[in-house]
Amino acid sequence: MRRALLMTSALLLATPASAEILSWDGVGPVRLGMNVKAAEQALKTKLLPRQLPFEDDQCYVTWRADGQDPGLGYVIEHGKVTVIQVYSSDGKAPHVADTHGLEIGAAEGAIEGAYGQVTKSLGFYDRGGNDVADTNAEHDPKDAKSDYSPEYQLEVESPDHKRSILFTAQAGKVIRLSTGLRPTVLEPEPCQ
Repeated sequence: MRRALLMTSALLLATPASAEILSWDGVGPVRLGMNVKAAEQALKTKLLPRQLPFEDDQCYVTWRADGQDPGLGYVIEHGKVTVIQVYSSDGKAPHVADTHGLEIGAAEGAIEGAYGQVTKSLGFYDRGGNDVADTNAEHDPKDAKSDYSPEYQLEVESPDHKRSILFTAQAGKVIRLSTGLRPTVLEPEPCQ
């Protein structure tokens, strides 16, 4: 019991004040696997209905209808939340951090330090859209025609291997986070 209290206290201290907590279970009050109605009740607002480019109600990405937290996207599959995406919108990042205090802007190296077992690969578009990435391949800066820096995906699987937290890093900094059910969370563009 004492150890559990110490662990909980340590997690709370590591997470920035007033940040929504991202975990393998969800973000803030929204849990993975919730139906849309339950997610709306947890958020105390409606989610936007399906919009283009999504062709059917079976899978789509949505946001809060009240416009708050525009950098939080919810992937809905068959009426349930399967992925929650955290990203900067109009230069503003939502105040979301994982249980280790990692958030947008965190150092890439802190991810492995926090989780230990991390799978790193080139981002989907930086590997030419292939399903397999060469994790040893580095872009040669002499070949670059601009200051472009490739994106890397750092995946942390849940102990049961059914969920993952996905950090996207560029130039050594986290630029996006996602938590969700596998394999959807690993898709570069869910529902497309």
